[in-house]
Amino acid sequence: MSDYDRSKFYGKKKFPNRESNNFGSRFFNSKTSTTKESDKVDDKPKSIKKTTILAREHHAEERSVSPKPVIRESDSTPSIAISASLHSESSKQHLAKKIVKCVKLLDDGVICPENVQDYLQENDDYLVVGIVGMQGVGKSTILNLLAHNSISNDLKRSIFKYSEDSKENVPEFDVTVNESDCKIKVDNVIFKPQGAADIASNSNGTSGIDFFITQNRIIFLDCQPFSSVAVLDDFIRSEAKVSSMVNDFLPLENSGEIQGLQMTALLMSICHVLILAQDWFFDSNVIRFLQTAEMLKPTISNPEDELVDHFPHLIIIQNKAQMEDFSPKKFKQMQQMYRTLFNKSKMHLESGMGLGSGRIMNSLSPNNCGDPINLFLIPEYNEKTDEVYKGHPSLEDLVKKLRSNILGATKYHLNNTSEKHWLVYCSKVWDHVKKSNFFVEYTKLMP
Repeated sequence: MSDYDRSKFYGKKKFPNRESNNFGSRFFNSKTSTTKESDKVDDKPKSIKKTTILAREHHAEERSVSPKPVIRESDSTPSIAISASLHSESSKQHLAKKIVKCVKLLDDGVICPENVQDYLQENDDYLVVGIVGMQGVGKSTILNLLAHNSISNDLKRSIFKYSEDSKENVPEFDVTVNESDCKIKVDNVIFKPQGAADIASNSNGTSGIDFFITQNRIIFLDCQPFSSVAVLDDFIRSEAKVSSMVNDFLPLENSGEIQGLQMTALLMSICHVLILAQDWFFDSNVIRFLQTAEMLKPTISNPEDELVDHFPHLIIIQNKAQMEDFSPKKFKQMQQMYRTLFNKSKMHLESGMGLGSGRIMNSLSPNNCGDPINLFLIPEYNEKTDEVYKGHPSLEDLVKKLRSNILGATKYHLNNTSEKHWLVYCSKVWDHVKKSNFFVEYTKLMP
C-alpha cells in the first residue's frame, strides 16, 4: 500500500475530526472541548453552587432589612454569653439594692407601696416580724438588736445612748465627741428609738409603721405605740389626721385607741411572728388591748372566694428584766399567768420560742418551770456592769438565741407567694380593716 492510500485510509478511520497541525490551535481547541464536556457531565456541582449563591443573596437581604449586624455561626455562642452576662449583671444590680434605714410602710393612715416596692423581690422564702407595745417599752430597741447579725460595742452605745446612765451629767451636747463617732452611731441605728427630746416634748419616736428588710429576707415592722397620750395629743392638734386615719363620726377621745386597734389587727394579719413588748410584769390593759384587736380583726377573702383567717406566732418579750425575773420560781409564775390569759386565743403561743424550753438556760427547763410558752426575757443594759455576771447569759447571747428562734418559726400561709405579692396583700388587708364595721360598733361600747 502506498503512502497516499495509507494516509487516506487512516484519515477516514482513525482521525475523523483531525484538523490542521497548528500547535496553538490544537491546545485551545482541546481546552474548550474539555470544559464543554465537564459542563455536560458535572451538572450537580453546578446546582450546588446556585444554591449557595441564593443563600448568600438571602443573607444580603437580611442585612439590608435588619439594622443589626449579621453574626457568623462561629460567633453565635459568644453573643449569647455576652447577653446572658448583661442580664445577670442587671439582676445582680437589682438584688444588690439594699435598705440602710427604715422607711414608712404606713403613714397617716395610708399604705405607701412606693417607699417599699424597690426593696422587695420575687422571693417566696421570707419572714415577717412585727412588734407592738406601749410607749417607751423598747420596741425600736428590740428590733435594732434583732436586725443586726452581730452586736458590737458601738452598736450597743448607739442604741442605748438615751438610757438613764448616759443621760446623767450630760444636760447638753458633748463638745468632746468626734464627728466620726456620731456618724457611726447614726449609721448603726435602723429604727429611731425614743430619745430624751421626745420624752420632754411628749411625742413618740415611731409614727405609723416603719419597714426594714435584711439581706436574709426578714421583714421587720415597727408599729407606733397604742394607748399613747402622745398619739391622742397629735390627733387633737390636727383634726385632719382623724378623718384620714379613722372614721369622722368617731369620738375624738376614742380615736387614738381605735387607730391602735386597727394597726394591731393589721399586723396580726400580715405577720408570721408578732412580738408583744413590755417592760414589767404585767399590765392588764395591754393584755385586754391585744385580745380586743384579735376579736375585731376582720377575715380576709382571697380571689378564690375563700375566707382566710390567719393568726401569727405570739412572742411575749419582757424588756429591761431584772435578776430575779430569771429565777425559776418567778419565771414559772409568769408562764402560768400568760397561759391562763391567752387560753382562748387563736394566736400560737406554744411554739417553742421562749426561755422555758431549757435549751438556753438549764435552770429554766420544763421540769422547773412547767410547759414552756413563747416568753422571752431581755435584761436591762448597763454599760458599767455589762461584764459582771448577773445569773443569766449576756445580752448578746440572749438576742442571738431569740433571733435563731424567730428564724426557726413555722411560716403559716399568708395568702401570697412572694414579697411583692405580700405588699399587695398588705394594702388589701388595710382596706378591709378601715372599712370594717367592727371597730365602729366597738366604740359604742367604750366609756
